[in-house]
Amino acid sequence: MWSRRSRRFYFGLPPFGFYFHGFKPFPEKKEYLDMLEEYKRDLEEELREVEKEIEETKKST
Repeated sequence: MWSRRSRRFYFGLPPFGFYFHGFKPFPEKKEYLDMLEEYKRDLEEELREVEKEIEETKKST
């Protein structure tokens, strides 16, 4: 999935430190839930920005 604000998703090679911090194929349940909560907050923030932009566009026409 791609998001213009996301820092977790990327295309191509992983970040440099990825190779040196030990590879864990799957995050632990708590870590995964934390990641999902953070992603949810990012999406909610972006949704508020889009709603604000929609309202501004409606007012200007």
